[in-house]
Amino acid sequence: MRLVIVGGVAAGTKAASRARRVDPEMEITVYQEEPEPSISECGLPYLLSGVVGKREELVARTPERFAEQEIEVLVRHRVERIDPRKKVLSVRDLATGEAFEDSYDRLIVATGARAVLPPIPGADLDGVFKLRFLTDSDGVRRYMEERSPKRAVVVGGGYIGLEVAENLCRIGMEVSLVEGEDRVALAYGAEVSERVENHLRENGVRAYIGTKVEEFVGEGRIRGVRFGDADLETDLVIVGVGISPCVDLAEEAGAEIGPTGAIRVDTRMKTSLPDVWAAGDCVETTNLVSGRPVWVPLGDTANQMGRVAGTNAASPAEHHALEFPGVLGTGIFKVFGLGVGKTGLSEREAEVAGFEAVSAEVEVYDRAAYYPGAEKVFLKLIADKASGRLLGAESAGSGADKLTDICATALWGKLSYTDLVDIDLAYSPPYGPVLSPVIQAATILSGKFERANQSVKASE
Repeated sequence: MRLVIVGGVAAGTKAASRARRVDPEMEITVYQEEPEPSISECGLPYLLSGVVGKREELVARTPERFAEQEIEVLVRHRVERIDPRKKVLSVRDLATGEAFEDSYDRLIVATGARAVLPPIPGADLDGVFKLRFLTDSDGVRRYMEERSPKRAVVVGGGYIGLEVAENLCRIGMEVSLVEGEDRVALAYGAEVSERVENHLRENGVRAYIGTKVEEFVGEGRIRGVRFGDADLETDLVIVGVGISPCVDLAEEAGAEIGPTGAIRVDTRMKTSLPDVWAAGDCVETTNLVSGRPVWVPLGDTANQMGRVAGTNAASPAEHHALEFPGVLGTGIFKVFGLGVGKTGLSEREAEVAGFEAVSAEVEVYDRAAYYPGAEKVFLKLIADKASGRLLGAESAGSGADKLTDICATALWGKLSYTDLVDIDLAYSPPYGPVLSPVIQAATILSGKFERANQSVKASE
């Protein structure tokens, strides 16, 4: 039995390792375009600042390490075509230009996602970068060593843009951030976005919100960014406006593409093509709160998908298949000293999904107020008016990671606000207030529901 995996990083390499454990005799080959098959993409902004000291620290495993598991990993190889009828791949060696064919019995597509570079005039100037792979960070670091830039413009106020802005400030650069929408951190509610924006400015980042970049200016090398009535002089630009799933290879082979624009799979990560699975950032899944298709390109999700795809691709047809249930969309990032987390649906997302949402928010100390080092943390809970079921949560501040994970667990268990009012959580002054922010926010929600019910009864 021969298994071929197209793409590495998180999903592809996880699938390969899992397949090897399931079937010690299976022949496994991984094709990867980038020079490294398995990297920690989320660490790239921190490599720019030196928080992560060496690029090697972001390389999870090398081809030689995979070879010890008898997994053949061919880097700098691009699969250009899949023939699902013949079960044949057209492959090109990017180092030599040589083209050849390979065959498979089973195939996993883990082509990931690509960074979006908008069609802005001047985007090809020296000094304009995107940040998606280790090779991208190599280019940025090489440019910084050669040019010693003092000013930088970050285009995009999502996860990557915010983390890059922080890390460029960390090495002493004058940083401006330009966001085309009306606020940063758009996946969150306005309360969190406002806190993030204020925190950026408090830490020296000049934020230009609600304006789109019209042109990158320079002759050969970047000299400025033009938008609206402003011209910003700059020595470096990093564009972080988002990513899109790489589905061309699968789509051309006839795989069904879902409404999100990513590859549609079933719960076993199986595509519409025979003996072809898919996993990672190229795949859509189901949001467990709304029940709707969703595309959530996150490293932990890609790993979990890869485990399921690798298990099933290596298992006999009659074997009990492993299933991937879907996601809550739980995520977190840090911008300077501010932790920002989210799980489930925002209020806007809840309304789009057809829920009538009720929300409550608190801003309280992350530990006993009298305990040294106590800091404020914001938490917002969103619930379904009809059932009281928790739909989502957002947090910003010290301890946002813990609060986000508590709420994610509650969502996974389909708990209601009443469950959270009485939930038994750990308390000690160094670790939290006597009543967790989760309990406090749920209690406020409870009051809102009680008043609404009394209002209904009074009108009857």
